[in-house]
Order: sequence, then C-alpha cells, then structure tokens
Amino acid sequence: MNLKDFERNISSTILDSGYDYFVQNAVDGLEKVAPGMWLAKVHGSEIYTVEVNTHKTKIKGWECNCPYDHSPICKHVVALFYAIEERMNDAKTFPKNKKKSAKKNRVQEIFKKTSKEELQEFIIAQFGRDAGIKNAFMAHFVEYLDEDQQQKYKTIVRNIYKAAQGPYEFIDYYSAASLTSPLYKLAEKANDLLAGENIKESLAICKALIEEIPVFLNNMDDSDGSAGDLLYYAFETLGAIVQQAPPMLKDELFTYCTEEFPKQKYHGFGFESHFLHYLPELITTEEQEEQFFELIDRQVKIEQKESYSDYGITQLIKTKVEYLLNSRREDEAIKLIKSHKNYPDLRKMLVDRAIAQKEFKLAKTLCHEGVEAAKEKNHPGIVTNWQQKLLEISKIEEDTPEVRRWAEKLFFEHYYAMGYYRELKATYSQNEWPDKCEELISAIKNKNRQWIQGSSGILANIYAEEKHLDQLLKVLQQPPVQLSFIDSYASLLIKEYPNELLDIYEEAITNYATQTGRNIYNDIANYLKKMTQIEGGTEKVHQIIKGFRQRYSNRPAMMEVMNRNFPGTMPKSQKP
Repeated sequence: MNLKDFERNISSTILDSGYDYFVQNAVDGLEKVAPGMWLAKVHGSEIYTVEVNTHKTKIKGWECNCPYDHSPICKHVVALFYAIEERMNDAKTFPKNKKKSAKKNRVQEIFKKTSKEELQEFIIAQFGRDAGIKNAFMAHFVEYLDEDQQQKYKTIVRNIYKAAQGPYEFIDYYSAASLTSPLYKLAEKANDLLAGENIKESLAICKALIEEIPVFLNNMDDSDGSAGDLLYYAFETLGAIVQQAPPMLKDELFTYCTEEFPKQKYHGFGFESHFLHYLPELITTEEQEEQFFELIDRQVKIEQKESYSDYGITQLIKTKVEYLLNSRREDEAIKLIKSHKNYPDLRKMLVDRAIAQKEFKLAKTLCHEGVEAAKEKNHPGIVTNWQQKLLEISKIEEDTPEVRRWAEKLFFEHYYAMGYYRELKATYSQNEWPDKCEELISAIKNKNRQWIQGSSGILANIYAEEKHLDQLLKVLQQPPVQLSFIDSYASLLIKEYPNELLDIYEEAITNYATQTGRNIYNDIANYLKKMTQIEGGTEKVHQIIKGFRQRYSNRPAMMEVMNRNFPGTMPKSQKP
C-alpha cells in the first residue's frame, strides 16, 4: 500500500471516518521520530497513540492502541495517513510552494499600492464582522495603548482570552494552546523583568495573570493542566517579588494579598493558599499582624460552615502557628494548638513535641485519644496514622511487646503491608520465627475461607519473603491468576520450576486472549516474549500461537500483532 493510493485499499466506511478525523484536526503532535517512523496522537472517544512506518511513500506497517478489531486498519490510522501525506506534500518544493509564493507576492504588491487610510478602513470593517480578529489585533498591539501598566497587562490578558474563545465563548481542548501559549510568554517576561530588577512591571504582569486566569478556568477545557500550571508559575514569580520587595512595596503587597485572599474565584481551585503563605513574610507592623490574625479567624468561621472543612481549617491554624513559632512566641503557639487538637494534624504537632521532649506517656495518651476520636468519626485512615505513631514510640522506647502488638495489628489492618511484617519479624529470633510465621499464615487463611482467591497475593508475598518456593508455586497454580501477578514472582521460580511456570503462563495467556483489542494483543505478545526466556519456552510459545491462528483466524489485528512479533511462526502462505 502506498500513500498515493491507500484510499483504493480501504473500505469507504473506515476511509470516510478517518478523513473526517483528519479534517477536524484530531491528529495531534505528528512527528517523524526516526527515518520512516511517524508518531501522533489521534483524538477520538479517547486519545489513541498511532504509529505508521513508511519507506519513501510506501506504507510498510502501522499500529494503533484502540480496541478496533473488525478489519486490519482503523480510522485513526487512516487519519494519520492523510496527515503524513499532507506533511510530505508541504515539504516538497514543487508547484504547491510556488503557488504560495505567488500569493505572498500578490499580498506584498497590494500592501505597496494601498494607502494607510485604506488599510485602516479595511481592518476596522473586518473588526465589525469578526470579534476574534479584533481581539487578536488588540492582544498583539496593546503595548501602544496609553494606560498604566496594571491596566495595560489586564487588557492584554483579557484580549488574548477573547481571541481564543470559540463561537460559544468556550475554549475547548484544541483551542487551549492559543490561550496558554501567549500567556506563558507573558509569564516568562515577568520572570525576566524581575531578573532585570524591574519589579514594578513584573508585578503588574503577575497580578494580571493571577487575577484573570481563575476566571478563565471556569470557561475552558484545561484537561492538560496548562492553564493551572501557568497560574502556579505566576504565583512563583510573585513569591520571588515578595522576597525582594523593599519596605514600601511590602506594604502594598500585604494589602494586595489580604484583599485577594477572600475572593471566591481562588478558593474553588485552592489558589488562595499562596496569598496566605506570602502574608507572614510581609508583616512589618503590629497593625498588620492584627489584620493577618483577623483574616485567618474570619476564614476559619467561613470554613466551619462547610461540610468538609477540616483540611481548610487545619491549614489556616497551622499558618498562624508557624508565624508565632517564627516570631519566637512558642507559648502562644502551643496554646493555639491545644485549643484545636481535635484536628489530627494539630494533635500530631503536640505528639511530635512530646516525643522530642521524651514525654512518651503524654505522647501515647494523645495518640490513644486520637484513635478514639477518629473511630467516632469513622476515619480508618487516621486511626492507622495514630497506630503508626504508637509503633514509632514503642520502637524508641525499645518496648518489644508493644512493637510486636502494633506491628502485627497494622499488618492485619493495613492491607497486609510487608513493612509491618518485617518489623514484626525483626523482634523474633531465628528459632522463634518459623512458629510465629505459621501462626500468621493460619490467621490469614482463617480470615478468608476462600483464601486462595481472597488471600493469594498476601500469601505469595510471605512465601516469597521466606523463600518457600514450593508454596509460592502452589499459590500461582490456583486459577484464576492475573498475568501481572505471575510476573511479580516469576523470577523466583524460573530456575527450579520452569515447566510449571510455563504452564501457568500458558493458562493465563489463553484466558486473557478471549478479550479483544490491540492493547491486549500487544500485552500477550510481550508476555509470550517473556516465556521464550524460560527453558523450553520457545517451543511452548509456538504452540500457543498456532492455537491462536486456528481459534482466532477471524481477528486480523491479532494476527498482524503475532506476525510482527513472531515472524518465525507465520504460515508460509502469509510470508512476504
């Protein structure tokens, strides 16, 4: 098949769908990554990765990770064919470029013969017909407006936004770059201006970006996070300005942060925390400190009215505590923490302080109180956090019974994490441990009567840890077993049990192959390649593929993947 005639070799349904994708600009990031190898993303119901291999104009092969399996080629690959053909045509220096050149010369000729007044009249007329052209024009030439810097950069940002909007005043995924790319240039300019010690203009740009982008985010698709990242960039530059600000500018910045922090447009995305972080560095008077505390207290009252307020309140109180500690007012800070110890992060500050001062009894009391409070609120994750703290304290005190108690409890209650298993094992001698290990295994089996299905991963981890390979093999032999699960332990069994391991892989791969899709076929090919690294694996793989050819002869995509990865198994009739 050739890029010049591929349309004759593809069904009209697939061809039309692929062409529609192409003309709708669904092919994104087309790149020639190696000689003859083209790679792109195609946006369909999901974003698919498509690869096409060519030699000059001849199409040698292709691959797409979409699940389509009703013919050897899908619409996403066809879309890429059209994109590659266009790219190749654009690269030629034949008549196509000559036409472009001629057009360009005619435009230049018109410019030479047209008066300034005529051009102005034409451009103004176009503004009336297309607001997008007007906004793009304003964004490009706003530097010439006679306005103060703050207003000037707000106008720039707003006009860039308007120019990027679609017909429904919404910026979709494909248009987002037309907004974020020029705004990134502005953010970089702010950074460069700051490096050149032009703080005032750098601040004007940062303010414009910080104040406007949260508004844009409510009216755009920011799936790739570029607009959010841009806002973080602007806040980083603002933070650098805060560090370098002279006294008078610090006062201005303090007022700015206190005024912006309460605005709802920041709170929907969590951006308000930046203002809160900068404020302590800007306080230079007792009056400002009082304003800072009042701001936090007002926001705490607002947060208390929300359904899920613990995190927000905790961050506010911690900001106040950190300020007091940095001001060497520890007594006030501790008093504030104690009055809010019902919040776990603040209680933890008291626990850590007690541990540092070797007040272990107090630390444990605070932890136990935390456990009970978390249980009342049905917060199992926080219960675990306090139990982990109690384990930490018992290790510091070298209290072996308590270490065993908490390590075992956490092992059983925290998803059988092997870290706790090892903590427990470390407290037993080599002679004592085998009996304790068997006790744990029995407890795991008794917890789930269908233990092979429910606890296979847990037991496999223990058998692997203890090098009980015969028991590990038995776990892997119990169906159904996921291929990724087999993979996790294959390296331990490959030498002593190669035949058994191959049988386990074969059964799992055969079950997996009942599903369809190129991703699945590529996975199967990768697992089959791993089987060839096991003694006797190559012959077993050939048998499996032979079975696939008989059972799934109606799956062209599957056969194409098998042929490409295992050309030695291809029937003679299919060999080139």
